[in-house]
Amino acid sequence: MTSDAPQAYVWVWLPGADMPVVAGLLRRDARGGYGFAYGRSYLAREDAISLFPDELPLQPGEQRQRDDGLPSCLRDAAPDAWGRRVIINRLSAGGVGSETARLELDELTYLLESGSDRIGALDFHSLRQHRRPCA
Repeated sequence: MTSDAPQAYVWVWLPGADMPVVAGLLRRDARGGYGFAYGRSYLAREDAISLFPDELPLQPGEQRQRDDGLPSCLRDAAPDAWGRRVIINRLSAGGVGSETARLELDELTYLLESGSDRIGALDFHSLRQHRRPCA
């Protein structure tokens, strides 16, 4: 099962900032591959940082991995096994043991469903508007 949203805005908490900012857009194509592009406004910031210089250098244009997979620095922000079970349970009508729960969700769905109240500097939303950050 894939997310209804073929893209997610990637938000980042910059060092010393009190609010996150949109760093860029993660897109899933029809084949299931992923591309990431930093936003123009983010690239124009004096305090902009690369999400991971070896994988997503701070440059304009869409960046893709050789295997079209999700960049590991973004995959690292995805929920762990327990978090995935919680998401599957929440999204499936019958819970973890149901037939619906046996469907596999894509990485974009896990990122979008993981919530903003987690540890880390990255957050993912289907809209450019960010939910109120957790303290």
